[in-house]
Amino acid sequence: MALAWAATLARAAPLARAAGLAVVALVAFVPSAQAGWGRPFELTKPGSLDLIGTQLAFARSGASAAAYGVEDVDTPGDSQAFVVPRSPGGAVGSPQAIGSAKQVLALSFDGSALQLLTGVSPGALTCCSSVQAIRMTAGGTLQPPRTLVGGLTGATEGQLLTLGNGGMLAAVATERGVWVVQAAHGNRFGSPHRLTGAAQIPQSMSSAWQGGRSTIVVWTSARGPAGTADPRTIYYAVGSSKGAPRRARKLLTVPSGHRIDELDVARRGSRATAAWVESWYDRKGVFHSVVRAADIVANPGVRNLSPAGQLAAGVSISADAAGDQGVAWKACRANGSCTVQAAVRGAHSTFAGRSSFGQIDPGDEPAAAIGPRGQAIVAWVRSGRPMAAAGSAHSRRFGSATTLSRTAQFAANLAIAFGPRRQALAAWSQGTLNPSVVGAAYTG
Repeated sequence: MALAWAATLARAAPLARAAGLAVVALVAFVPSAQAGWGRPFELTKPGSLDLIGTQLAFARSGASAAAYGVEDVDTPGDSQAFVVPRSPGGAVGSPQAIGSAKQVLALSFDGSALQLLTGVSPGALTCCSSVQAIRMTAGGTLQPPRTLVGGLTGATEGQLLTLGNGGMLAAVATERGVWVVQAAHGNRFGSPHRLTGAAQIPQSMSSAWQGGRSTIVVWTSARGPAGTADPRTIYYAVGSSKGAPRRARKLLTVPSGHRIDELDVARRGSRATAAWVESWYDRKGVFHSVVRAADIVANPGVRNLSPAGQLAAGVSISADAAGDQGVAWKACRANGSCTVQAAVRGAHSTFAGRSSFGQIDPGDEPAAAIGPRGQAIVAWVRSGRPMAAAGSAHSRRFGSATTLSRTAQFAANLAIAFGPRRQALAAWSQGTLNPSVVGAAYTG
């Protein structure tokens, strides 16, 4: 996932990467007469302030939570993070303010408790100056926050992984570096470890759980004064039962004149796969942008996923524990029109071909997720309405598109997550004058 500020460092292009809020995701699909989406429901009541990035998480019990923020656009430092619980039966709780947190960077369940990775800044300063971990008990009580990384400035990227046999890993990235902090059990986080060198200025960061206590963190960095050089190298670090990721390694370096604009990583069995957007200008001054993917191995083989002649953006990759994977992105033409595209593969297959799902609003960006048995859904926003199409990574086929809410006209920030009981939950912000967070549940 690219850091929020990375777009300001990217070179000009005919179609620049938009800071869109919609998400394209791959979600659960099991052929069944009862499969489908339920009616949309409110997670929050309409309010007068803008909404920030809804995120979702599921517990093994089937309980879930949605985290989001509210912000006054006239004073960007004036923001507040919230969390909304949802029971296994679908009962939605009341929104709860998360202490002094201005943003929720990530969230993940550890058993029945919910762990929140939050961004904090003093006063009216914009987020983030530090990153904290806050644990919410099954009863809804917020425990005292613990600062994981401090001394930060500006936009911050964070991810939170729940490990097997207990424990968690937090990965944090800003323009100053990439850090990891691991907890052996529950909220008992240790000291932060910096993965990047002093000369590196991170541009993108992503992480994934690889089973057991194995984790991987990938990132790109720019060099030179204030990161003036293009980010051309993908780095990674692997953690194991012996501890959090420590040693940084190079996966690959793209050719001179090319740059890596976006990066994401997902599990591939006991290993992982990186997907990224690579861009460059040719000798005639024509801009190119493609989605590429490579397994993280000693001699990675790079595969092009997006079609030639189109500009790719918003790449996102996801996988299940077996290694079934899906990559989603948007492909745009010079006239400004964009389509949703995805490539999926089973655990023992290669990416072959791609699926296209029609128009996506040009300002929206995609993401991806895969269900526990290779099930998939592609979801996107078309003309302000949330859409979804169910399919399978095994068969590489998808069904017809479904509108998640026929009353929505200004949907954005569409997020989706899987539960353990063949269910998925989608959530998006709806409206511009009095926006609210709306959800819809999928049953496979």
